[in-house]
Amino acid sequence: MRLPKEIQDLNELLSRLPNIGPKLSSRLALYLALGGKDLAKKISVSINEVLENIKVCQLCGNVSNTDICDICSDESRDRSQILVVEDSLDLYNIESSAEYTGLYHILGGVISPINGIGPSDLRILGLLNRAREPEPKEIILALNPNLEGDATSLYIKQEIQKINSGIAITRLAKGIPAGGDIEFVSNQTIVDSMRSRREF
Repeated sequence: MRLPKEIQDLNELLSRLPNIGPKLSSRLALYLALGGKDLAKKISVSINEVLENIKVCQLCGNVSNTDICDICSDESRDRSQILVVEDSLDLYNIESSAEYTGLYHILGGVISPINGIGPSDLRILGLLNRAREPEPKEIILALNPNLEGDATSLYIKQEIQKINSGIAITRLAKGIPAGGDIEFVSNQTIVDSMRSRREF
């Protein structure tokens, strides 16, 4: 016996979402169709509002409901620093720490030739234009410490140095996370930790 076509269609759409496998998408589709109709209506309204109102900040690439996001328009932010991240989720995770008070630049991904993503597919040109301006004194690369993140960071560093050799280019320290056990970390993490050590 097959599920009704409408539930099958919803199931298939839900399974396209990140980290949603076929079993979870089936459960969600059945729940929304049977027991969660009020929730399904609210989700439908919310999705329509997102589609109508959410856009990308013209300066940094962050999600926003205005042309310039709240962070870029906040005059109290430190305009001498631009922290480069892959996506808006990374930005909001960093913001939740309340440690960083500068500006951001969201690339919208990382260079990944195997997935057909090159520099022109990302917001690197916008970052380079910002690096030409007199205000930024430091570009902080906060990309994930993997092959694609490291390759993207290296590419950005080289391109910025071509246009503004006076700007500092730094990256987040890599190493053993707080609460982590040395016993369980990889060899590369230990190498990164040794190289990123500082005076105690």
